[in-house]
Amino acid sequence: MRDFLKFHLFFEDEKNYEDLPDNTLILSFTIPGRPSTKKTSQRVVRRGKFTKILPSVLYERYELHCKEYCEYFWQRFKLSPIDFGVGVKLKVYLDSWIVGDECGYQQANGDIIQKHGIIANDMWIHWLDRDSHMIHHDKENPRIEVEIFRYRHPKEQFRNEQLEKEAIKEAKKKNKTIKE
Repeated sequence: MRDFLKFHLFFEDEKNYEDLPDNTLILSFTIPGRPSTKKTSQRVVRRGKFTKILPSVLYERYELHCKEYCEYFWQRFKLSPIDFGVGVKLKVYLDSWIVGDECGYQQANGDIIQKHGIIANDMWIHWLDRDSHMIHHDKENPRIEVEIFRYRHPKEQFRNEQLEKEAIKEAKKKNKTIKE
């Protein structure tokens, strides 16, 4: 199974990867097996007065299948989830011509890489296509190829300003308690 696991990490110091220039490749990996979308065949479950929508059983199996591939590298090197803007390019290789929509594959894989700790929040993702279609056909070898690039998000500057204000406020609070 590890034969298919291909990781490339293009930064040496975790503290500096937020400073990388846009379009710098951070991580590339492949997950074998037929990819699944999240919204196809959702289930409605009722518990008393409450109703909950669950993803399909097929998607839940796929999400569990992806766990080892997503967490293998990240946990092995004890890396924190990426908490800044990234661009993600997906290549989806299907074994049949039964094809879901691109948005469904993007949403599912964004949720998967968030759930398994590669990124902190899928709101940071900008989906890249690099002038090519995301969905391909490979009957013998269905898989998904994921490339994660540094790609600045407009909200980063706002978040950093807020963190700076909080740090100043906290420092003032400390100084005040020390003087008393």
